[in-house]
Amino acid sequence: MKIFFFQSILILFFSTSLVSQEIVYDLNFEKLNVGTQLTKRGGLKFQGWNKSEWIVKQENNNKIATSSEQQKVFLVKQFDLEPGASYSWNVDTRVVNNAAWKRKVNFSVTYGVGDNAKKIAESATKEIKSNKWLSNKIDFVVPENQTKVSLIIFRFAEGAKVSIDNYKLVKL
Repeated sequence: MKIFFFQSILILFFSTSLVSQEIVYDLNFEKLNVGTQLTKRGGLKFQGWNKSEWIVKQENNNKIATSSEQQKVFLVKQFDLEPGASYSWNVDTRVVNNAAWKRKVNFSVTYGVGDNAKKIAESATKEIKSNKWLSNKIDFVVPENQTKVSLIIFRFAEGAKVSIDNYKLVKL
């Protein structure tokens, strides 16, 4: 009986350790004050290229971050990650606008800077209905000899607001 119990404990230990995931970053905005700017210097260390602004707002009982409406809205977050390791980036998005062609949101994972920037993974979503939340996921592997990786959300069309929630990066 003792051997069976010991074997059961070992199997349980190894099966949970094989599927364990390490949360690298998890932000659902609930602990932030309404009006917090994600891209403000010294804040949450997000970048809003092209003067993009992202502000925490309250909707019913949920806090979200919403972009400005200008053309070419970016939200960028850089991480120091382990070379060769696998990661999963998850974020919920919603676009509010009446023109369906303006609701495309692009997601990319890159390393390097400027002309030396390289894409590791990318995805795009076209939102069929305005004001509909979609879950987005990108799995990627950090290239060997690289540690700094940028996660980028981009919306091109002017006059559409992008909202995000449940921004999460997990090491697989």
